[in-house]
Amino acid sequence: MMMTASRRSALRVGLALLASAVVTTSCIDDPQPVTALEERGRVAGILFFDRDNNDTYTPTAGDSLLPGVTVRLLDRGTTTVLASAESGADGRYSIEAPVGTHDLEVVRSSAIIGANFVWCGARPSVYRNEETFVPTPLKFGCVIRINIAKQQAIGASVTIAGVVTAQPGRYRSANDNLYLQDATGGIQVFGVPASLGLLEGDSIEVTGSLGAFSTQLQITSPRIAPNIRRGATLPEPVTLTTAQLAATTNQLSPTVGRLARVRAVTVGAFASGNADINDGSGVARVRLDGNANTTIGTGRFTAGTCYDITGIVGFFNNGTQLQPRGPFDVTEVTCS
Repeated sequence: MMMTASRRSALRVGLALLASAVVTTSCIDDPQPVTALEERGRVAGILFFDRDNNDTYTPTAGDSLLPGVTVRLLDRGTTTVLASAESGADGRYSIEAPVGTHDLEVVRSSAIIGANFVWCGARPSVYRNEETFVPTPLKFGCVIRINIAKQQAIGASVTIAGVVTAQPGRYRSANDNLYLQDATGGIQVFGVPASLGLLEGDSIEVTGSLGAFSTQLQITSPRIAPNIRRGATLPEPVTLTTAQLAATTNQLSPTVGRLARVRAVTVGAFASGNADINDGSGVARVRLDGNANTTIGTGRFTAGTCYDITGIVGFFNNGTQLQPRGPFDVTEVTCS
């Protein structure tokens, strides 16, 4: 179909107007981007002294609320404060903060310092328009591994946890010392209340002072947390040769304080509770310490006979001593 002259003219005008509109639009400045709103959420919690060390507010166990204490959220890994709040009369606090994972800090007031309370830290995550609840227990100490505790300065306050490997009364008639072991080693705890009735296999948490007696490290003036778990599994004794036992000459060795066993050893004559033992690899020392000298007795051993002996590796005047706990730690075996 033929286009008339009038239609061609109208088409030319329309195209011109369209081109003008396109050019005009392209000359307008680009609009500014919309500013994104910072996404926020909340962290809430209850601040309390955790007397029974179970990380849960249990007033029937002696836990107590801590009002009027400042709690802050810090930019993770820094000291930059993102937001803060103060705990109320009910120990509760609520902090609005940006979305993300932050460090939670409890500001140590003079009252907290005076009570020797410490905050062991938390790293809560804040989610958009949500509230994250964080129990916030203050304690007498934050649990560290036994090998780390041994490296602290003498007199330092430390908190450790582990399984009792030698219960009170095995060595001292005063019934006030025990050996405790975790995955990194063992240590003696001295001054344990006999009224607790602690037994081998009990899992406990202890806060006390690091001390030393005749080069053996120990925890003194202990506070045993009420969260005792009875009847945990005893750790398997580490098997050592007598040469390996004798070669342990560092009080920080993971062997010291640990439950250990030597196999098929001969036992020499006893003097002052001590005797040489030898499995053919070299001479080490066994000690019948305190009550063990009565319950086991030097007459338990016969010259020329071999024994498997289990006990705690003690460290006295820079030398190791294998300390069996009772008759159950000594087994007569065939010499190989």
